[in-house]
Amino acid sequence: MLTSILDCLNEYSCTKGGIHLKQSDMRGLKRFLRPITYGILSGIAACLLLLILMSIIMVIQDVPDSVVTLMATLTFVFGGIVAGFVSSGYSREKGLFLGIICGTCLFAILSIASLAIYGSDFGMQALTKFVAVLLAASFGGVVGVNRRKKLR
Repeated sequence: MLTSILDCLNEYSCTKGGIHLKQSDMRGLKRFLRPITYGILSGIAACLLLLILMSIIMVIQDVPDSVVTLMATLTFVFGGIVAGFVSSGYSREKGLFLGIICGTCLFAILSIASLAIYGSDFGMQALTKFVAVLLAASFGGVVGVNRRKKLR
C-alpha cells in the first residue's frame, strides 16, 4: 500500500542520462509557510514591544481604563500591519492572502493567550478586534507586496 501511495506522489521521467524521479509539487505550501511564519513572529514581536512601551507609559502616568483598551487594540492592529507587511514583503506575491492568513493566526494566538490569562468569553469586542486585525494585516500585506525593493 505504501508503494502505491509513493507511486501516486512521484512521477518518473526518462531522459538521455537515465530515469529521474520527480517529487510531488510541494512548492505551494513551502513557498508560503516561511513568509507566514516570519510575518506572525514579527507581528507578535511588534505587539510585545508596543505593549512594553505602553506599560512604561502607564507606570509613569495614570491612564484611564478606556484609554488602556484603546491602546491594546491599536497595539494589536499595528502587530497585524507588521505581520502582513513582513510576510508579503518576504514572499513578494499574494499580499492580501498572506495578510489575511497572518491576521487570522495572530488573532488566534493572542486570543488564546488572552483566554489563558483572563478566561473571558468572546464577545462583540473580540469580533471587532478580529475585523480590525484582518483589515490591518491585509493592508500591510498589500503594502508589503507593492513596496519597492530599493529606495532611490
